[in-house]
Amino acid sequence: MCRKFRFAELALRERATKRRESNCLTGSQTGMVSRLPTEIYTMIINCLVNDRDGKSPGEMEVRAHTLTSLASTCRTIQILCERYLYTNLRSQRLSTDIGSQWLLYFALSVEPRRAHTIRSLRCESWSPYFQYEAWLEILRLCTNLTHLELVWQYSTPKNFSERLGNLVAACPNVTEFTYGGLWYINDGFWPGTLEQVARFSQQYAKFAKQLCHLEICGSIDCIRKILMYDYPNLRSFTINVDNYPRECNFFEVLASHAPSLERLELYWFEEANLRDLNMGFKVWGKTLRSLAINPPITRYTDGLLAHLLPHLTKLEDLYLGSQPGFQLSDLHAIAQPGAPRLKSFQWRVNDTIFWDFFANSETVNQAIIDIFLAHSETLNSFIIDEELGFWDFGTDLFEHLHKAKNLENLRVPLHYTPTEDEIEGLLTACPKFRQSETGLIVVREFLTACTLTTMEYKEDDLEAVESSWNSEKIIFQ
Repeated sequence: MCRKFRFAELALRERATKRRESNCLTGSQTGMVSRLPTEIYTMIINCLVNDRDGKSPGEMEVRAHTLTSLASTCRTIQILCERYLYTNLRSQRLSTDIGSQWLLYFALSVEPRRAHTIRSLRCESWSPYFQYEAWLEILRLCTNLTHLELVWQYSTPKNFSERLGNLVAACPNVTEFTYGGLWYINDGFWPGTLEQVARFSQQYAKFAKQLCHLEICGSIDCIRKILMYDYPNLRSFTINVDNYPRECNFFEVLASHAPSLERLELYWFEEANLRDLNMGFKVWGKTLRSLAINPPITRYTDGLLAHLLPHLTKLEDLYLGSQPGFQLSDLHAIAQPGAPRLKSFQWRVNDTIFWDFFANSETVNQAIIDIFLAHSETLNSFIIDEELGFWDFGTDLFEHLHKAKNLENLRVPLHYTPTEDEIEGLLTACPKFRQSETGLIVVREFLTACTLTTMEYKEDDLEAVESSWNSEKIIFQ
């Protein structure tokens, strides 16, 4: 029993916790001292934190509130909970409540261990409520911060560029940075004097060199100014752009500043030109492993992917979004022998695919089968999310699923429900389904209340289906 609960180790931890507790207690808090051994509280907290299997986001949110309430019961539990409550700090009240921003600074300054616990911090604010001095001091206290998000509602604060330099200079260990809401730039956003420009450039250039992940959302004019610095260690880049001009060398310039990208997500680059795209993707051809595009670039009737995929020899994951524009020729390009061999393919498809004159139910279905067969030796995830569900699809594809021996995750809209013997045969051919947390998800023609993230599938006969194959996590809808 002692070996199971590691009482010797926990006893040392308890004494350290009690010592911190006694040093922090005031006269009014003496009645809040814990009466049970620390390991009991540790077990309770671990039960709340670690029991995540099958829990929806709503249920996890309730547990987060429970943990917060538990932390207020006594000093010992508060100390034990802090590493869970402060590690990834988020609060909607910080966006519009000036007092909450200063209270956060006070809470971290009076208990420095809280600030040292923080690894991820999100500042989402409306410019009239943003308290620059408070956030600067908060960032200086968070010496172990590795992930920072600065997101603005509607517009950026005035003179923020000069302040941005000071903020990022206070984050020497941040390697992941999200900068969002740069849609409307206030006058004076960028520093005006030569001294201000030089100071900001020096601060941000140093910050850019330490980044491994960057996510930016805003107007192209503002984004281009942020991306004029070198990002030699950048591996992951996500960008959501507005007002993208047709004749722009964005990708060529980006590739010169960030030549080693492994993961790229593009949103709303509908007007990008092919020459610029080719210049960028040629540079990333030997490093890029994951690509997401939503919506597609719409200017090329012969399909965009036929031009880009031959450059991406290391590509493993491909995600195509649901917005209008992808064509049948794009699907054909993915199945070509010269295309990179994919481990993961996901397509969120809606009926706009049939805006293509050559696309119909038969030709699109065959294109999906061709993609699956072309990549069957390497695929471990194959997902087709159909938004409307009026697609006669799946009968022919099911016959080929057993050829992908390494499949772990599968989601396809089937026109019929496979029999138990067919499912068991597929599980035998693809044994990793039995080991996967998400497992095999087979969806009928009409999608109803289906949510991938929560795994909540509702149907009258769901209980009977689960009782038959629950151990393999096979779910019909």
